[in-house]
Amino acid sequence: MRSKLVIAFLIVGLLFVGAWKGQGHTGKVESISYEYLVLPDPTESSDSTQGLQKLNELGAQGWELAGVSKTGGYGSARLYFKRARRAL
Repeated sequence: MRSKLVIAFLIVGLLFVGAWKGQGHTGKVESISYEYLVLPDPTESSDSTQGLQKLNELGAQGWELAGVSKTGGYGSARLYFKRARRAL
């Protein structure tokens, strides 16, 4: 009787370990590639409402702000956007 119980626990243990090791693995690895866009800051113009509208349009197209760079004291800021490359 004791040996049957030990065998049963071993079988359950092996099934548990097998299920745990396979958790979350789909077998297929997907890589994501990005495309980038660099624009001058549209909100620095005299009409910032149009600039905000432009940023909202970019967001609706899937663009995400990835960084901002401003060179010099009075230079225009450059906005760096990225989004996942769409399948062709």
